[in-house]
Amino acid sequence: MTPFLFLLLVTLCYTGFTALCLSMEKHQMDLHGAARAGSRRMRAWRGLGWTLLAATLLIAARADGWARGPVAWLGALTAAGLLLSLCVLPYRPRWLAAVAWALGGLTLLSALLPRLA
Repeated sequence: MTPFLFLLLVTLCYTGFTALCLSMEKHQMDLHGAARAGSRRMRAWRGLGWTLLAATLLIAARADGWARGPVAWLGALTAAGLLLSLCVLPYRPRWLAAVAWALGGLTLLSALLPRLA
């Protein structure tokens, strides 16, 4: 597995976990207070989160096969979960989207870097 692909898996897992966080009322209250999203939007966040996590498993399995792909997927889940639960959510909950954009930019940069050299 290439570093770019693993970073892509971590980014997708982080985005999926962020969507699952936004589907919970507690985190909605932390982020938006009384202006939280409605139940329909929270269900959409939940569906998006689970879809992203499932898609990440399929990407990992397609890249490394079903023998090693799920192991890489679990590693990406662990890295994204640690980043979200230990670094961003307890201290800076409003940074959820900014970290997702930064991870996306880092993934794009890691994809373009070998082509530029």
